[in-house]
Amino acid sequence: MTTTRTPHRVDDADPRDRRDFARLTSSGMGLLRIQGEDLPVGSGRIEDISANGLNLYCDADWAGRIETGVHVDVVARLDEMTEPFYLVGEVAWQRPVDENESQLGIELLPPGRSADDDPPNDNRDWRALFLA
Repeated sequence: MTTTRTPHRVDDADPRDRRDFARLTSSGMGLLRIQGEDLPVGSGRIEDISANGLNLYCDADWAGRIETGVHVDVVARLDEMTEPFYLVGEVAWQRPVDENESQLGIELLPPGRSADDDPPNDNRDWRALFLA
């Protein structure tokens, strides 16, 4: 895995980018479920991951069901890992890629700061990938 550091200069930084940790170029697949619903909303490819979140590229039709701020469960399987991560996060933003695909920014809840009714999760293990 290679890492790329986010520039800290204010004048050229994207104001939407609030990352505190390096990004990894790892990719994989993700399954997304809105908390409180029984069935997964859909799946897509994961790219541009960091300790605090990930980007999920998905079908534009089902991405339209997801609102910013909604809490989601994500099963993330990175290409170089054998076991998936069970993550809990919040949809931070959504934007279309083209007419068939959208991109979701998922901000992971900090380890130990999940709601009482959140399922057990691997957010702490995910974050450890970036601190090693």
